[in-house]
Amino acid sequence: MAAAERAIVIGGGIGGLAAAAALHLRGARVTVLERAPSLTPVGAAISLSPNALRALDVIGLGDDVRALSAWQGDAG
Repeated sequence: MAAAERAIVIGGGIGGLAAAAALHLRGARVTVLERAPSLTPVGAAISLSPNALRALDVIGLGDDVRALSAWQGDAG
C-alpha cells in the first residue's frame, strides 16, 4: 500500500479499530468515523479466542491487549 493512500473506516468498535490499525501499519492515512460522541468504558467485557489474539499479534496489538487483560480461566 502506498503511503499516499487513504482509507475511511466506518465504526470505532473492535473490528473497525483493528482494521484501522492494520491499514495504518500498511502506510495508509486512516480516518475512523464513529457516531458515538466518545469511546468510553461501559462496563462490558469481551472474550477473545486464541485465534483472535493471533490475529491481533499479526497487526502488532496482541501484547498490548494481553497487558490490559484479566485472565478469567477456562470457558465452558
